[in-house]
Amino acid sequence: MTEILFTTIDVAQMLYVDKSTVKRWTDEGKLKCFRTPGGHRKFRAEDLYAFVTQYNYGVTPINLFPQFASDEAVIRQIIIKKEYNVLASVCFSAAIKGKKDDVLKLFTEVHRYGLALPVLFDEILCPTLKRIHDLFVSGKLSAPEHQLAVNALSTATLLMSDVIVKPSLNGKRAICATIEKESDDILLKALTVLLESEGYDVLNLGVGVSAADVIQLAKSRNPQFVYLLAAQMNQQNAFEAQHELLMNELAGMNSALILCGSGYAAENLGVTVCASFVEMFAMQHGGPAPRAGHSRAIEVAGTTN
Repeated sequence: MTEILFTTIDVAQMLYVDKSTVKRWTDEGKLKCFRTPGGHRKFRAEDLYAFVTQYNYGVTPINLFPQFASDEAVIRQIIIKKEYNVLASVCFSAAIKGKKDDVLKLFTEVHRYGLALPVLFDEILCPTLKRIHDLFVSGKLSAPEHQLAVNALSTATLLMSDVIVKPSLNGKRAICATIEKESDDILLKALTVLLESEGYDVLNLGVGVSAADVIQLAKSRNPQFVYLLAAQMNQQNAFEAQHELLMNELAGMNSALILCGSGYAAENLGVTVCASFVEMFAMQHGGPAPRAGHSRAIEVAGTTN
């Protein structure tokens, strides 16, 4: 177990107070510490995190998380309490600066210490994408800044494929694609990582492919599943025509078509629509059928076209 220890000076600098204030908090029992054989105070990251969470002294857990990023106890505490907003904010801060290594470290550490991939993508990646998208649309984020953040998230998501423990192939194959005009393929990459973590042979066609391309690949590779993602319908008639073609062709191949995204409406298309990565994961394991509706995972990401 990785444990991070801080000195009184460290804590004072992190909380923007004087050393005497830190000592007073420990004497009052508000902030836990232990003494070294030489009598010096030492502070565990988990105790400091608990202090900041309980007391409002102008410093939030979000501000301090970078210093805690490798402390197992803190990360497990955040996961148990489901304080995903902290993790999403840390992810956003790293992405907006283009720090793909920091994003990857966050993904890696929280997954290593117990956060399942579907939850990671739903609660950290997707809210970050939404926040970046909303800032860009509102004009508060320039095109280069937007691209920098998106590239950091895209690279980190892709590299998660090298981080996860992949089981032996389970004999199932899946095609993943977007046949609408999406602006990036981050969520397709996330879906690929999730399926690979379950032993699927995944064929990712990327964004903006045609229904004919999907059908052609399906005929040659015989997938058990075809996953399509879409955030919006750009042309309603063409959209429905392509999906009707896909459904008819795949039905004859015994391939299941699974739709994900706010561009899809189960009541109109008559096929399974997943509302999140968690629902996709549950479906793979024989859980409850996904509810009709749109995918939060895709909706929050939006498009920039």
